[in-house]
Amino acid sequence: MDPLTHAISGAALARAFPRTRLPRKQTLFLILLTMAPDADIILRFFSETLYLQHHRGLTHSLLMLPLWGWLVYSLSSKNIRQNPAMPWLIGLALLMHISLDLITTFGTMILAPISDWRASFDLLFIIDPLFTACLLMPLLAGFAWQRHKRKLGVLSLVLMFCYLGLVYSNQQQAIDLARKAHPDAISYNALPLAFSPFNWQLLAIYADHYKRAAVNLQPEFSGTRFLFDEAFATGLVSTSMTGPNNISWQQLPAMHTVKQARGLPGTAFYAWFARYPVLLEINTDEIRFGDLAFGGGAPGVRPSFQLHIDLNRDARDRPGDSINPQARAWLIWRGDRRSELTIASAPFNWLPRK
Repeated sequence: MDPLTHAISGAALARAFPRTRLPRKQTLFLILLTMAPDADIILRFFSETLYLQHHRGLTHSLLMLPLWGWLVYSLSSKNIRQNPAMPWLIGLALLMHISLDLITTFGTMILAPISDWRASFDLLFIIDPLFTACLLMPLLAGFAWQRHKRKLGVLSLVLMFCYLGLVYSNQQQAIDLARKAHPDAISYNALPLAFSPFNWQLLAIYADHYKRAAVNLQPEFSGTRFLFDEAFATGLVSTSMTGPNNISWQQLPAMHTVKQARGLPGTAFYAWFARYPVLLEINTDEIRFGDLAFGGGAPGVRPSFQLHIDLNRDARDRPGDSINPQARAWLIWRGDRRSELTIASAPFNWLPRK
């Protein structure tokens, strides 16, 4: 979830839960605290790959939450510790951050450090202005109706849950569309797309491939798309998006079926990081993988987090090698931004693997 929405959620907590109005400094403290778990961004100063390995890890773990809450409370000022409600508010602020991240598609390691499983409910796109507005509008109204600030803070949280209820209902409707179109698939999912709670990417999951489509469950509702340039909007939701009655499906091979890539640099990391890794292109010069969760393979989309493996001439002369130290792997964040992947294994090597 974006930092602004995290901050607004902290303001809603500060308004809704204390029976007596919090001093401004304590309100600001809670707002900053709801943003604090993303302090793991400092890892990017050491390595962007290290950041991706540990982002939404220990600082977002439910198992570590009591420790972080105790540390925050212990290091807080005397005025904050004197508020009997503050231990609960600190816990709620940290839990709110984790919960808002859980409902996006990136994945959150809620069981770190004993597991690197990345949980996700896949309900919201990483930035959802309509969701943010549900939290923000009642808080802004509180400046006009000062005596009802707490009630408006509660309303902010109620609207948030109502919006999530709508989104969950839409997600189940989208999954049903995928299930009806491909009854022979192993499993199904629907991932949120930008601009509208009715925009979804449908996934039918098979043993060796995926089938995907983009659908707007309510074609007459464009959401916040009109606020953005058309090229930018298309780059987020795909040129193949249709209504529910004329869905256009696309088939992409799963990453694990590409034998030529086994043992190459970056593949173990990407298999761990990507939610739905697929093959985009393979030739004598390179192998490209994408993640369906970040737009990989979708027509017209400018995807994030692709894996490009460059194969040199020496590698092409030895096609029988399963491990090629001459190959170089790059994680393409988006556009021209990239990081070289030099590790040959998955992160968190101390954890048991299947």
